[in-house]
Amino acid sequence: MLYSPILSILRILPLIFWVIICLTTHFFNAFIFKRDFFIFYNLFFKGLVSIFGIKVKTSGKIDNKNILYVANHISYLDIFILGAFVKGIFVAKSEIKNWPLINKISALGRTIYVNRSKILSIKEQINILENYLKKKENLILFPEGTSSDGSKVLPFKSSLFSLTEIEKLREYKVQPISISYSKIDGMPVEKKFRPFFAWFGNMDLISHAWKFLGLGLSEVDIKFHKPIKFNKFKDRKEASKVCQNIISDQVSLNYKEMSCADKIKLYEFKLL
Repeated sequence: MLYSPILSILRILPLIFWVIICLTTHFFNAFIFKRDFFIFYNLFFKGLVSIFGIKVKTSGKIDNKNILYVANHISYLDIFILGAFVKGIFVAKSEIKNWPLINKISALGRTIYVNRSKILSIKEQINILENYLKKKENLILFPEGTSSDGSKVLPFKSSLFSLTEIEKLREYKVQPISISYSKIDGMPVEKKFRPFFAWFGNMDLISHAWKFLGLGLSEVDIKFHKPIKFNKFKDRKEASKVCQNIISDQVSLNYKEMSCADKIKLYEFKLL
C-alpha cells in the first residue's frame, strides 16, 4: 500500500471542477427549475465517491418513505457514501459548522445541526426534527455522536431517538445501516490500516483527505437492514439499543469474514 502525491493531485483537480459544476447546477436546479432536490444531491455525492476512488457494495433494500436512517460513523467519507444512495437530510453535531469544506457540503445538503450538550436545546431540536418528518422528509442520523476507527460500534446516544416516542410518528420507521470499510488499495483492512480511511480523534481533516486521495481503490460494504416501526419500541432507550446491536453485529461479522485469498494477500504484504 503506497501513498502517491501525484495521484492526490490528479484527483484534486477533477474534485475542484466537480464541486464548481455542481454548485452552478444546484443554483439553476433549486432556484430556477425548482426540480427534485435529491436528484442533484445524490448525483453530487456519487461524483465525490467516484473521485475519491471508493467502490461501494450494497446489500439489503433501501426504504424511502417516512424513514429515520441510523448508521455507524467512521469518517467524513460516510457522508459522501450515504448521500450517494439515500434520499434524506443529515442530522449532524453543531461543531461541523466550523469544519472546512465539510461545512460547505453540509450546507448544500440542508444539514440540520444539533447541540447535544444542552438539555433544553435537545427538546427544541426534537421538535424541529419532528416537523421535518411530518413534512415527509427522511432524516439521516449518526447516533454515536462522533467517529471512530471502525473496529467497533460506539454506544449510541439515545436522546434523538425520542422521535420514536412521539405519538403522531408511531407509524414511521427507523432503518439501521451498517458501514464497513473492507479494502484499501486492494488490501484487506486490519487495525493498522484503519487510519487511512477512519477520521477520528484529533486528526486534521485537510491532510487526511489529501492522503486518502493519494491511495488506490477502496471498498466499502453497506448493509441496509430491515426497517422497524417506531411503535415496536417501548421507549427511546430500547430503540437506541436495538439499532446499535443490529449495526454492531453486522460490522463485527463483516470484519470476521475475510476470504482465503485476502488472508494470503495480507500475509504476503506483511512479509514485504
